[in-house]
Amino acid sequence: MINKEKIRLMARAASYEASDLQRDAFAKRYYKKDYIGMEKLKSKIWATLFYIVYLVYTAVDVFYIQGADLLHYDYTGFVIRALVIYAALLLIVSGITAIVYSSRYDKAKERIDAYYEILEEINNYD
Repeated sequence: MINKEKIRLMARAASYEASDLQRDAFAKRYYKKDYIGMEKLKSKIWATLFYIVYLVYTAVDVFYIQGADLLHYDYTGFVIRALVIYAALLLIVSGITAIVYSSRYDKAKERIDAYYEILEEINNYD
């Protein structure tokens, strides 16, 4: 005799396996804190690279396009301003990354837990 409810559960489980299981696999492999830390590190590296490009562009603009005097330019102010902006950039990027990836991890964890509950229900059918 065919159990329609078991077939529905098996179809839901197969649908999740086919579409979202690979995408949500990080939630099984990492703890939340480790996953968020890894993503924050990646974001900080990218932010640093883009900020370096911005600093090079700014230096070229100030010294070659605007023709600033190299001997009397306020290098100390430039470096301090650059470091303050860089620290603020890293704090903002880190905060946004933590919020986004925390939410992403929680949603993936909920989907995986629901998937395992479906598997448990299928296993309990006789």
